[in-house]
Amino acid sequence: MIHILVLAYAISPTRGSEYSVAWNYVTRMSKYHKLTVLYGCSGSHIGDCKEMEKYIVEKRIPNVTFLCVTPTKWVNILNWCNKKGILGYTFYLAYKEWHKLAYKKAMEVVSNNTIDLVHYLGPIGFREPGYLWKLGLPYMWGPIGGANKSNITLQKNLPKISKLKFKFRNWITLKQLNMNRLTAALHHTDLLLTCTTENQKIFHTIQHKESIYLPENSISEDICLNLKKFIDPKVYKFIVIGNLIDRKSVNILLEALCLVKHKEKIIIDIVGDGPMRKSLEAYAKDKLIYNRIEWHGMLSRQKAVEMFKNAHMHIITSISEGNATTIWEAMSYGVPTLSFDHCGMHDTLSNGAGILVPISHKYSECVKALAREIDLLIMYPNRFKQLAQSTIEYAKKSTWDEREKVLLHCYKTAINKHMNNSSGN
Repeated sequence: MIHILVLAYAISPTRGSEYSVAWNYVTRMSKYHKLTVLYGCSGSHIGDCKEMEKYIVEKRIPNVTFLCVTPTKWVNILNWCNKKGILGYTFYLAYKEWHKLAYKKAMEVVSNNTIDLVHYLGPIGFREPGYLWKLGLPYMWGPIGGANKSNITLQKNLPKISKLKFKFRNWITLKQLNMNRLTAALHHTDLLLTCTTENQKIFHTIQHKESIYLPENSISEDICLNLKKFIDPKVYKFIVIGNLIDRKSVNILLEALCLVKHKEKIIIDIVGDGPMRKSLEAYAKDKLIYNRIEWHGMLSRQKAVEMFKNAHMHIITSISEGNATTIWEAMSYGVPTLSFDHCGMHDTLSNGAGILVPISHKYSECVKALAREIDLLIMYPNRFKQLAQSTIEYAKKSTWDEREKVLLHCYKTAINKHMNNSSGN
């Protein structure tokens, strides 16, 4: 058993996305090693650690010590605009300062404990490399992502302000991929994990850094398939789960639905809320497709995931993603995913767990291609069950039981590389 210092900014036993990635990692790897976990929030903002603090009092995870890195007044001031929803980018100013606090806390931990490995686990974004690589210990970073460009073609019908935001993101991403502190952090990283093959190629090309491809998500739930939903269904249920924001671009799905010839055979469950909901609902009413959609709003993670039981197909039309947590949750219920062929979906769904729609240079062709795939499913409904069965088979290979083996091997690799590099110096 080794002692690992883990940096996981966001962690929670009840939330999804980055929170659940960190939670699953900690609960799984604590079976093998001792973990000291530095974290910054279990709620929505830096310093909101009440949920984890309460959990720690009520329950205890063997071999794990949780340490909340509390923000200073200065960090809270920097994060104020983001917290109020005025200017989200100010979060990164606060987040950088928070990492300095995490580094100070890490030095305290190292001075009082024998740490065998440092793992900067999350969030997956590469933009803030932090400072724990300065500790001079075996260092593993990742899985990381966020280096990919947001697809321009899929942005066509978004508001102008959204297009400008994505254009700025693409520009700043290239700048940040070449920043000195990232280069220094990668130089001191003994083992880098990248969440998609696209990110793997980008880091190799720009930073000349080799990495291991490893999706940040995996399946932690029991794998099951509701076969009853395939018995003479009156309608086929498609499901979308996520925040209704420009990056998720649910508008593309609604535009495709207008072109689907067999609309009467479809119900789309939209689970989530956000700034685009009003415009999406208005569009659906205007195009007379509102009655084919059920708007569920925000649901608890448990209730949202349970909706997969009766779903025939999961749909993602995002402009940019790493590996959406909902893909893996859908897989655990044998629900295939229909997505455009890019980002993490390119890697995950190419193994029989869904349908990948090629991205054309023309936006209209992308919408038509999505509508065509939906129509083909309705015309040949046996495919729903066939895809569900192949999804189940892939799901069995994508569990946390399998992920544990990979990470244990990664630990050994990172420590050995560090020792070899040290002896070489």
